[in-house]
Amino acid sequence: MLAAGLALVSAALASAPAQPRAADEAVLEFHFTPAENLQIAIWIEDADGEFVQDVFVTQAVGKFGIGNRPGRWDFLSSWRFPYGPRPSTLPIWAGRRGASYPRVVWWDPIPEHQDSLGWHEATSSTEPYFCVPLTPDANEVVTLDTMTCPSPSSFRSDKGRFAPGETSPYPPRNDLMKFEVDTGFDSPDAPTFSDVNDLDSVTSATPSGDAPQTMVATVPAAVLDRGPITAWIEVSREGDMNEHWTFTRHQHFVDPKLAGYGVEYLGQPSVVFRVELEARVAGFAGAREHFGYGDWDGATSAIHPPDGTLSASGGSGVDRLREFTMEGERVRFGVVSHGLDGAEFCADGPLEPIPALLAQSTAFDTVELLFTVPPPDPARGPLGELARARLFHLKTLEPLSAEMLGAATEATVTQDAITPGEPTRLLVDQLWGGFTYQFGVLYEDKCGNQSPLTTASLTTPRQEFQQIEGACFLATASYGASWRPEVSALRALRDLVLRRDALGQTLIQLYYAHSPPLADLIRAQPLLRSMTRAVIQPVADVSRLATRSASP
Repeated sequence: MLAAGLALVSAALASAPAQPRAADEAVLEFHFTPAENLQIAIWIEDADGEFVQDVFVTQAVGKFGIGNRPGRWDFLSSWRFPYGPRPSTLPIWAGRRGASYPRVVWWDPIPEHQDSLGWHEATSSTEPYFCVPLTPDANEVVTLDTMTCPSPSSFRSDKGRFAPGETSPYPPRNDLMKFEVDTGFDSPDAPTFSDVNDLDSVTSATPSGDAPQTMVATVPAAVLDRGPITAWIEVSREGDMNEHWTFTRHQHFVDPKLAGYGVEYLGQPSVVFRVELEARVAGFAGAREHFGYGDWDGATSAIHPPDGTLSASGGSGVDRLREFTMEGERVRFGVVSHGLDGAEFCADGPLEPIPALLAQSTAFDTVELLFTVPPPDPARGPLGELARARLFHLKTLEPLSAEMLGAATEATVTQDAITPGEPTRLLVDQLWGGFTYQFGVLYEDKCGNQSPLTTASLTTPRQEFQQIEGACFLATASYGASWRPEVSALRALRDLVLRRDALGQTLIQLYYAHSPPLADLIRAQPLLRSMTRAVIQPVADVSRLATRSASP
């Protein structure tokens, strides 16, 4: 029945006439080849230099709120770091688009907590994406290099609140779906973050490094009638230092109580390229040289002219966008317009759905997805011709729908790994063990049309061992941070001593069964936290001695 239904859908779509795209807009293609781990924004300005529209922004900015979140801007960083807004990420884009959002600050009101990475347990709720901040120590560099995130049971985060009268040019995060407002662990503002964020339609995963990328957008004729347009691209990368732009650890803010946590993130500032073209007619324009760079600290949206201080090789500085050849030119950013007179180039019409999506775990944090993008019908021209496929995942029991994609994480897809009409196997990593995930896949054609969402569900295997795994509920609540040495000692006692015999395993099960509600009770009560620490401290001290001898 399923096969018959899909056959009927495919036949209906194949017979559906393509509707010529209206001549009141032009289709533009944006071409570039990024280095790895970039933050990117592409946008269009009109002949007067006024912002017209966003084309693309990476999801760390557009979905996860890296530019507008609680904490100091100069906090040290680490992979999937949860705190500290990064105004230096894309300051030129953020300023020139002219948007303004309420600024997010700590929900935690205690003055001595404002400059801290931890101690926010009384105002922290379940965290769906970010991780415990990491240290540069050898044991955790392994975790960082393999992009393995500790279980969310070990970390809750302060989502923040809006600061009255204060604004940011960056949006807050919009990936939150569950809130703990009634218990006081979330502010009443947190459920409104997604209402404020307006970038869903242009936000996507960070592109694969050193792989050609194509983005598609349409521009209204009313804009093109005013004269040539300018396409901009801004790119940045954390920790991209050179001899002119070097920052030590102590040029960032180091939390004195957690001095070993975080790594340097400042470096060479963001770089912009611009292309001016008369998009009313079909044509190509490209840029090889950068137009300038942003403020190193993101203080303004000023563009500083090229001055020879940026690197130009090795994926660093200007070379964050790689050179390539297009239309006989060497460029780093290229734009193709199909013009108003070339409306027949593209058409609006339904795309055949991906027939099925199969998911299977290959590790506790990695899932393999199998699907086939339908081949295009040559008779329908570029309608259905693959531009890119998009993979999404969301940790939830609720089936994934198109309306939920704003909260879902998008995985990076290397487009040359997909051949329409042939099975594609892609890995989605950086997941958590022991949770149910919903997966979704769709594709876009070269006319900007999008296929329906095809979904699958899977529960990942439990992670048996992890160096910084948490779930020490009472200890974390009483000490205020899951990475305190006392909590680490108790965690080591659990893993290296108690788990080795039946009695110890029974004690662990009893602890997990009864400690979460007690942890929620003491988390918001300073007196109870202090009393619990008085009980736990001697056990933690003994644990340090016991686990030294028990360590392999």
